[in-house]
Amino acid sequence: MFAFMTHIRAKAGKRDALIEANSKMQAVTANEQGVPIYAFHTAEDAPDEFYYYDFYASQESYDAHCATPEFQAMMGQFSELADIIEVTKLIPFGPIKSQPV
Repeated sequence: MFAFMTHIRAKAGKRDALIEANSKMQAVTANEQGVPIYAFHTAEDAPDEFYYYDFYASQESYDAHCATPEFQAMMGQFSELADIIEVTKLIPFGPIKSQPV
């Protein structure tokens, strides 16, 4: 099990397009096995700052996620929509609590 915390910044005038692209990814990922948490956020005081938290049950579930046509499409347009500020791979410890919202 592992997760990623990703901080990106929408390019000028691209916030709405980034949200639209993210929404498509979120809809597809909601049905993927092995990805129990896939949460995207914007900063309350800086709406062009985006923070993603995605949790994977295994390397195989991560690889399957990255192989989807939707992920590939998102990555294909990503550089025109946003800049990556930081990506941190996280390794969980202790009990994990996750419930549907």
